[in-house]
Amino acid sequence: MSLSAVQRARIKQAIKTAVAGVASLYAAKLCRLPEDYWASISALIVMQSSVGATVSASWTRLAGTAVGAVVGGVFVAMWGVNVLAFGAAVAIAFYLCSILKLAESQRLATVTVAILMLAGRGSATWIIGLHRFLEVSIGILVALLISVVLWPSGATGKLRKGIAAVLGSLEAMYQTVSRGYRTGATVAIEELRSRLEETLRGNQGLLRYAIYERVSAPQHHELLVLLMDHVDRIFDAVAALELATRGSAGDSYFQNFATELEQLETRISAAFEWLQTSVAAWRFDREWPDLAAAVGDLDEKAATSRKSGTSRSYELEEILRFYSFLLSSKNLVRELELGRGVLKRSS
Repeated sequence: MSLSAVQRARIKQAIKTAVAGVASLYAAKLCRLPEDYWASISALIVMQSSVGATVSASWTRLAGTAVGAVVGGVFVAMWGVNVLAFGAAVAIAFYLCSILKLAESQRLATVTVAILMLAGRGSATWIIGLHRFLEVSIGILVALLISVVLWPSGATGKLRKGIAAVLGSLEAMYQTVSRGYRTGATVAIEELRSRLEETLRGNQGLLRYAIYERVSAPQHHELLVLLMDHVDRIFDAVAALELATRGSAGDSYFQNFATELEQLETRISAAFEWLQTSVAAWRFDREWPDLAAAVGDLDEKAATSRKSGTSRSYELEEILRFYSFLLSSKNLVRELELGRGVLKRSS
């Protein structure tokens, strides 16, 4: 039985996590650290599905451990171990992480304070703190090494695929709206919109992790940031198009432009496919559809219709919906062209 890509990825991640846990334990034993299991625990905690996510988790754990070790050590040295000192140390460690903009490290810092102050006695606290920091550091370093060497998976690559998925969903949403307008069919895009928003949220998380991978390709990362922002604008343009067509059931004025509308829809869909394929493969050598010509043909036909007086036999609301659709289509074309421009910067 063949395994799917998702199943293979899960198996690889399980193996990587196990290797990191075992390797960090042996590394801590070689360094003769007294509580070597903390190295293994740290490696298991920070090992994530991508290099960027692992780096992010590693920084969070290392920073929290360092803050907690320092604060706990200072309080034990100055006031010993008592309930008031312990409570004050926890509060200081938590607040210090806030000042240092290490909100995600707050929990780890306070836990480290608790371990040091409740497990240590007198001068031994500094030794315990140092050991804990070294054990955590070893676990983190091993996890990072395994993440990079064994079946490396980058958040940047996953983000690219996520953006491509959004563009594919946007194309489906656009086609649903456009064809619904041209055929008079009822448009239902709630499910598509929900799926889109879920993917967009996932992409935001990947972008947060991809920032830790930008050292190897800073320009690539900056382009993805710009593209993420631009995809949001394309989403707004498609949503505006859907708004423009509401209440169009029974309209017939658009039938005067059937050929031009179909041509525009075909080329806009081709532009979506160009963007989706180019982002996924990070190649930009395919031919870009002539969107300007399609918009120009529709504009010209609309001008001819106005001059001939064809629109006089239709309801004003129907005519306004058509021109609202036309203007929204022009805005979408502009955003697609700008999106292509963002990508072409890397070529």
